Amino acid sequence: MLGVCCMEQKGKGNIHLVRRVLVPLLIVALPIAAAIAYLLYYEHAHRKEMLTYQPTSQSASFGNENWAVFRGNAALTGRAAGNLPDKLTLAWQFQTADAVRSAPIIVNNTVFAASMDKHVYAIDLVKGIESWRFQADDGLEAAPLYHQECIYIGSNSGVFFCIDARTGQKKWSFKSDGKITGSANVAKHSETNRSVVLFGSYDNNLYGLDAETGTPVFKYPAESYINGSIAVIDNAAVFGSCDANIYQVPIADPNTVKTIDAGSYVATNPAIDAGVIFAGSYEGTFLAADMKTQKTLWQFNESEDAFLSAPAVNETVVVVGCRDQNVYCLNRSNGKKIWTFSAQNNFDSSPVICGDKVTIGCDDGRLYLLDIHTGKEIFSYTLGAPVLSSPAIAKNHLIIGCDNGTIYAFIQASYSPKN
Repeated sequence: MLGVCCMEQKGKGNIHLVRRVLVPLLIVALPIAAAIAYLLYYEHAHRKEMLTYQPTSQSASFGNENWAVFRGNAALTGRAAGNLPDKLTLAWQFQTADAVRSAPIIVNNTVFAASMDKHVYAIDLVKGIESWRFQADDGLEAAPLYHQECIYIGSNSGVFFCIDARTGQKKWSFKSDGKITGSANVAKHSETNRSVVLFGSYDNNLYGLDAETGTPVFKYPAESYINGSIAVIDNAAVFGSCDANIYQVPIADPNTVKTIDAGSYVATNPAIDAGVIFAGSYEGTFLAADMKTQKTLWQFNESEDAFLSAPAVNETVVVVGCRDQNVYCLNRSNGKKIWTFSAQNNFDSSPVICGDKVTIGCDDGRLYLLDIHTGKEIFSYTLGAPVLSSPAIAKNHLIIGCDNGTIYAFIQASYSPKN
């Protein structure tokens, strides 16, 4: 009996031991197991959900129908229609063989972009697939211009090309005596009613060529390099020069020129809106001037660094990047600073205003979206190399190049599941 009792006591002791050990383990293990099971289920469901998500049909509408010229229009105001969403996602990227410092353009569902690898590329806007490429004679910093099914662009060796936008074949070329870094523009000649394509060169000249044939129409000499793009307003070419002047050259009568003293050399293009010229200089002065009287309306002198970024203008503000690592938003009527956004490197990229947001690239390797009222960062995307290219916005796409040789296409970052 004693043996049986001892065995019973021993058995009971083992049961108590098991309870003391296993029960706490189960208490700990069961929630862990449940959490693991949930995570596995969530991951599976999330993957399945992501695979079946498509862009929502009620996504934000942003961008022009086309963005056919640098800064979006002939006056180079850097303003796009609609409203940028709060967040973007990468739709595709296209790799070239060298830095992309040129700003892209968007026409008829095609992105036209140039690279320092000497090529102009035509890329499907939606798919990101190359349609054709054209090889120039040298690197390409200037943005392309689209006009009547032709692409116009100048190279760093000073050759200006006209390319068939449908096939990528050269139609004609013209040789200047200095490199061409600014985008061309186009105007109608009031006497001949023919299109004249306009561009500046490091040989100090503004050129006007017949857009169809490449035949010279006129040549106007500045006193130093013409580094930036050409704005066109009221049949006049408006541009800055490294001789510290802003020129207004009538297309039909290039000898009746008007100038504005910018104080130091102007290395980028002005923007023109409602008869006012907005432009920054290399020594940190940003000004507004009346186009009719050539009188300076106001100056902003807070920075001592260069404005190589072209301004963006809407009804109330002017936004511009600077080499002092700031983006400035100024009251367009008096030049008073509204806000400043600071980053870790220069802003040589030119901003675009789209609704209540500003987008701009930075030499710190990021694309930024900023609130136009406060300058607060809403969204940024790391591209990983300096961004000297400027955004183009059309048909719910934002396109920009990067010094890593990549062209990036962004769309709204929102999805809805398939039914």
